Amino acid sequence: MSLDFNPKLYLQKIYQARDFIRKRLPKNFVPEVVLTLGSGGLGEAGKLIEPVCLPIPYEKIPGFKKPTVVGHCGNLIAGYISGRRNKVAVIGFQGRIHYYEEGDLKSVVFPVYVARSLGCRLYFATNACGGLNPKYKPGDLMIIKSHIDFFMPNPLLGPMIGFPGETRFPPQTSQYSPKLRKMLKKAAEKAGEFGYLHEGVYCAVTGPTYETSADCQFLRKIGASAVGMSTIPEIIIASSLGMETLGLSLITNVIAKDGTNATSHQEVMAAINDKKTKKRIFEILKGFFDLYQS
Repeated sequence: MSLDFNPKLYLQKIYQARDFIRKRLPKNFVPEVVLTLGSGGLGEAGKLIEPVCLPIPYEKIPGFKKPTVVGHCGNLIAGYISGRRNKVAVIGFQGRIHYYEEGDLKSVVFPVYVARSLGCRLYFATNACGGLNPKYKPGDLMIIKSHIDFFMPNPLLGPMIGFPGETRFPPQTSQYSPKLRKMLKKAAEKAGEFGYLHEGVYCAVTGPTYETSADCQFLRKIGASAVGMSTIPEIIIASSLGMETLGLSLITNVIAKDGTNATSHQEVMAAINDKKTKKRIFEILKGFFDLYQS
């Protein structure tokens, strides 16, 4: 958090961003779900959304920052995802700001506050990460069942901002809805992709360096199934604001048994852009929204 952080100004910017976005949405459009489409391409998930307005570049939205990382285009999209029973109103964040880009967690989690102020009740985060579990393979997906967050500062550090429903000491036991995790599993099974789906513990590090062999051995010993550089700050804020949360990780590489993590951003992007992986993500998310009801 910046030393000159002003909670009143931060809250004001949240409402400015909310009002800016609302003016570009149909009057009767109230989003239920916010879907963060991280490196996990989750770019493919964006194709599920039937848009109700043109994409809104982050740099035009008050308080939003444009991502600097390849694979994060930095647009807000809004529309409906058609399920079997009903249409689900969704906001999609195409890309995110990482802590290592800004060094400021308040910038990282700002879009979560805005999504909540627009009416969203479910925060669904996606990401790309490295697999620590030796059973995982590149192209697999991992449902996050819990996380390890002591490598990043807590996004709730500092003065409270006065957002409705905000709490100083939120418990960390209600994240990653078991009901919604079951839906993802059922969707994967129906899509014939269940063998590529796992459930595990996500650990976030600040980055931007990849982990040392000692880091990776340590993370395995404390129970981490995968490691990445995002998601947890957003989940903490979303759950602290009373939102249901869900997380899905794309395994882009698997770290060797000795902890060697010889990956690169190019390798990560190659895994993300694999046609089979894109199809897997699309089918599972489509199946999930077929089952989802608010």
